[in-house]
Amino acid sequence: MSWLRWTAAILIIGWLGHYPLAILVPRLVMEGLYYKAGELTGYNQLNVNLRPDETSRSVVRPSPDLLYASCVYNLGQGPVVISAPVPERYWSMQFYQMNTNNFASISNQREQRFRVGTDVKVTLVGPDANPAEYQGEVIQSPTTRGVMLLRASGIGDDSQAQAALENSRCTTP
Repeated sequence: MSWLRWTAAILIIGWLGHYPLAILVPRLVMEGLYYKAGELTGYNQLNVNLRPDETSRSVVRPSPDLLYASCVYNLGQGPVVISAPVPERYWSMQFYQMNTNNFASISNQREQRFRVGTDVKVTLVGPDANPAEYQGEVIQSPTTRGVMLLRASGIGDDSQAQAALENSRCTTP
């Protein structure tokens, strides 16, 4: 009978421990990325990464077919303006909060194909801001801190994608 109690206790402890672990680990990963990237390039600034290879880990397991740029943002002092030219081949702008949840995205795929050849300009505002006070495309972050990630296809001739990333900006107004 004691083995049954031990088995039940192990299962209950495992079940109860799963939830804090599932909540805590993504937050710890993002905190590490946030501070590492912030120290390296600063906050509210765009960092265009080198083409990833088998040793690259600035993005967890990056795809060698994509080029990356990122902006580690802090909206504590006000909004951040992100602008980026949109190339013809695959391109996306993803916004992540500090628990790794993706809360907004812009791309040049499917129903957003109209963006090809345009310049996207987004004002990213904090959770307490009133989006109606800003002009143009506004995205409201559910958190004050987070990461914006630009991705562009690096397959074949990547000159247009590389130029799009290098001509992108993340600044405070």
